[in-house]
Amino acid sequence: MTVFDVHKFDYTPEEALDTAKQGKLLSAEIEFNRSCNYRCPYCYAVNDPAAVLPHETALQVIRDVAKLGARKIVVLGGEPLLCRNLREYILLAESLGMGTEIFTNAALIDESWARFFCEHECRVAVKLNSLDPEIQEKLTGVPGALDSALRAIRLLQDAGMDERRLAASSVICSANEHEAVALWKYLRDHRIKPYLEIMTPQGRLLENRDLEVHPHRLKEIFDEIAAFDRSRGFEWEPQPPLVGAKCLRHQFSCVVSANGDVIPCVGLTVKLGNVLEQPLPDILFNSNIMRRLKDFRNTIKGPCRSCDMAENCYGCRGAAYQLTGDYLASDPLCWRNCDELLFKPPLIPCDAPQFLPHRPPMTMVTRLLELGEWSTIEAVITPDNRFLRDGVFDPEALPEIVAQSCAAVTGFEQADRNIKGMLTGLRNFEALSPVYGGDILHVVVRETAELDDYHIAEFQIRRAGNGELCARGEMSICRIP
Repeated sequence: MTVFDVHKFDYTPEEALDTAKQGKLLSAEIEFNRSCNYRCPYCYAVNDPAAVLPHETALQVIRDVAKLGARKIVVLGGEPLLCRNLREYILLAESLGMGTEIFTNAALIDESWARFFCEHECRVAVKLNSLDPEIQEKLTGVPGALDSALRAIRLLQDAGMDERRLAASSVICSANEHEAVALWKYLRDHRIKPYLEIMTPQGRLLENRDLEVHPHRLKEIFDEIAAFDRSRGFEWEPQPPLVGAKCLRHQFSCVVSANGDVIPCVGLTVKLGNVLEQPLPDILFNSNIMRRLKDFRNTIKGPCRSCDMAENCYGCRGAAYQLTGDYLASDPLCWRNCDELLFKPPLIPCDAPQFLPHRPPMTMVTRLLELGEWSTIEAVITPDNRFLRDGVFDPEALPEIVAQSCAAVTGFEQADRNIKGMLTGLRNFEALSPVYGGDILHVVVRETAELDDYHIAEFQIRRAGNGELCARGEMSICRIP
């Protein structure tokens, strides 16, 4: 059996923040496949047997992750054991000095798999949401799921796994909240590492909102578990979204999905790039979103920014994004914020003029539709627009729409309604299709470089509805202090 190095699997907040400063990784979460034999009603992922990360791409991603300093890969799904190349991927990770952490529903674990996981540097997290057979079945969609999970745990323990290597993955929901504390105690007593977390409002949970638990009730559960753990010598401060741990994954991790898309985490589903088109290190290095997440003390907004735990916590970025459309917003599901934030309407889409220094009739952008690596802003060419000539919009004025769009994005991200700037340059500009009075346009922009108050952005202007490309290019903008 391989000597198990727990240092590859568990990190301190200090290690996470130091990794962010170095631009490296401690881990990467990879979906090799999206096929699954369970149907959990809260799952973020859609069962898609056709979604499989190409074999050579998967091997390259593992190599790239190792080059970026990662100590482990985390295998998500779908169900990882349905991936026919899983053993090869684990062996490659091991040969590169990394461990592998597998999140599995455990239905397919047999003695052979248990021995393999123990012989190589693996940690296995078994889905165990309840010790009640009916509740476990409800939360997996499969009869006999509890028996499968407990059998897998026995096989893994018989093969030599202890609490350093064997974990149980659970969510807190209305179906199991009454036994969440008891489940935690059971796992501690049976030398199983507990992974218990809050659900993110996405995927199938949107069809099963009755499973959600109010943040104040979540706080009660966190506090009770924390009190129990203190009696066992485990000291931690209750904070969402993870029981007994801090979620700082954006400082040291990312997700590569089965279709190749790279996203910050399974909850923050903003596409950063795709490994089928671009190497993973380039995607992460060039991502403005990852840069802002790593600089969370200066970029997070609202109560999360001024919270007394803000040095080592930024709430759940997935919950913030799914509920508001803004990945830098305060976490509405944190019990410290929920009374103020939870029942407010989503922030995005939102009116854009509030973030602009422009005033009518010069203002042409109307709404901020999407915030991400590429942000989308709506602009409306009204019939009285000053740049119309015989009903046709002057193409030389199209950059002004882009400049206003950039101002809207920057103002929203920085929660600043007084940002002023000046268009200082235009490159590779092409006006490809006429714009008319009454047109609704979608301006898609991405910041490609930043130096002090100078910003460079790539842009496209498309006609809403049919997506026709009207213009594209690059512009530079100087912010005026």
